[in-house]
Amino acid sequence: MISFLRDRLQGIVAFSFLGIVALTFMFLGLPTFTQNFNTNDYAKVGEYGISQSEYFRTRNIVEENIREQFGQQIDLAPLNDFIDQQARSSLIEKYTLVKFFDELGLEIPSSYLENELAKNEVFQVDGQFNQDAFKNYLINFNLSKDDLVNDFASDLKLNLTVALLNSTANIFNSSLDQYLELLTERRSIQFFELSKDNVIKEFDVSQDELNTFYQSNLDFYQVPEKRTFATIKFSKENLAIEVSDEELDQAYESYLQTIPAGEKRVSHLMVISDNYETNQEFTEKVNSIETVLTANNFEDYVVTDSEDEGTLDIGGDLGFTDGQIFPAEFEQVIASLDVNAVSKAVFYEGNAHFLKVTEIDEPIVLSFDEKAQDLRDELEDIKFEDLSLSILSNLSGSSLELTEAENVYGISSELLTDISFGDNGLSAGDQSTVFTAALKQWTDPIEERQDSFKIAYVVSLMPAKTIPLESVLEEVRGVVVDQKRNEYLEEVFADDGLSFDEAGLKELYAIDNFKIEEFKNINRTTSLLANDLVNLVFNEPMVGTVEKQLLGDKLFVFSVLARNQGDKSSVPVEDLEAIKNESRSSQLQSVFNTLRLEYGYDDKYSVNTIIANQTS
Repeated sequence: MISFLRDRLQGIVAFSFLGIVALTFMFLGLPTFTQNFNTNDYAKVGEYGISQSEYFRTRNIVEENIREQFGQQIDLAPLNDFIDQQARSSLIEKYTLVKFFDELGLEIPSSYLENELAKNEVFQVDGQFNQDAFKNYLINFNLSKDDLVNDFASDLKLNLTVALLNSTANIFNSSLDQYLELLTERRSIQFFELSKDNVIKEFDVSQDELNTFYQSNLDFYQVPEKRTFATIKFSKENLAIEVSDEELDQAYESYLQTIPAGEKRVSHLMVISDNYETNQEFTEKVNSIETVLTANNFEDYVVTDSEDEGTLDIGGDLGFTDGQIFPAEFEQVIASLDVNAVSKAVFYEGNAHFLKVTEIDEPIVLSFDEKAQDLRDELEDIKFEDLSLSILSNLSGSSLELTEAENVYGISSELLTDISFGDNGLSAGDQSTVFTAALKQWTDPIEERQDSFKIAYVVSLMPAKTIPLESVLEEVRGVVVDQKRNEYLEEVFADDGLSFDEAGLKELYAIDNFKIEEFKNINRTTSLLANDLVNLVFNEPMVGTVEKQLLGDKLFVFSVLARNQGDKSSVPVEDLEAIKNESRSSQLQSVFNTLRLEYGYDDKYSVNTIIANQTS
């Protein structure tokens, strides 16, 4: 099946690209320089590299889907592993389809890719492509132009593959007509339903049967352990945490010291040693430029003498650096340059670069009054954390008397009486903490929040106990009798004497209070039957036979009296389209499952731990 699809799609793709190429009128010439000094792959799926940008874009989509489903306020931190797993699965699915596309042996024109990429609103200012927006995006995500184009190409390949596979998912009219006729078919049926309540046979229950059932179901007759415990809530408010003016002053000074130097925008003029036959010629070229180069004529010499074709048209602009973007050889020189200053020749990998700082983006420094509240909050958090550790060290696991603890911390406790596991407002983890602590002992913290937590003290406990059989004898007897009635229904089901003669049924079996009903000319949507019964009735091909089915603790008996041909024209257009789409989806899913198994990318996903640790 897959080989057939490959052959067929090659023709479709080739035809489609005739239209794509015809629409490509210009080559935008997106700038080629960005960071190209280190490996940028965040992960790999088989032979495909996954950039940081692509990974985090995929992860953001997963996060947004979760927020849409559970609300924008959901805390995603506890779901980090799940989100990572979903992002990984999405990337594996994507590159399974990209691999299939690549195996077709076709390529997307680079001019088309650049043309479409430039239309992205991220790179536009006032509706027009903007070089600065493009370069800053690359710098922010540590991408080269090739990285970004490859990311875009993989997305386009994915969309094309889905569209092309969809074009092969045929729905044949004959099959569709047959399905619609079955869907709209009308039937006349008669039926009745029996449950234990319809069984009128008297059953004797022995003491041994009562004992056996009781002993086998002791969990149903357990009274759970009940505990009475007191909780003390510790928070920043009731612990009266204060921050002095001196501490605020020190914190502000620390804040000022952590403010980074402003980002510098840098341009370069590059002389490439490989362009010269001898080292002497290269050196003479560098010296000749160094002799005449100034801040005023830098851009002119870039146009006439720079050999980096990717930045010629933009004055040699490399974008912004915070001191960690470019190689150390560059950054050391850039750090010493003021705005409009030009460096001597900087040699890197055998080539010469003249650097000029064209702009300095100074950081925003908040005044003391603007920053004071944030600093106060941070200091209060630190003090609360330190005090919390001290409280936990003194209380958790100790047997300090409740009243003594209240006196030490000056906080009253709250008493919760006769609480059983699962019958309270605590989380599962907090319940486990409270119900595993010893009597007269303080627990580990519960109900932990950023600015508060509680510790519980077990005041008393009532152990779990089993209700004796004598106290639940009639309840047990009723359950055993119901079991026997259900077993009797199974005997009725196994018998061949079932019919639609009500008097005969009552004479043959110990049943009563049931009704034989008849529905005429019903379809799947107009009957009053439950969905499981509708499927049962309309999937039975025979007419005039007595059919029966045990459904849970009920016995359903029916017979199809007549089948009237359906009318496919009665199916609304929107329902017809939904049926077609569902059929296509099933076919596409089958193809995708085959591809995923064939390529085995689930076992070929790896993460670049160095990059991952830097971005975590």
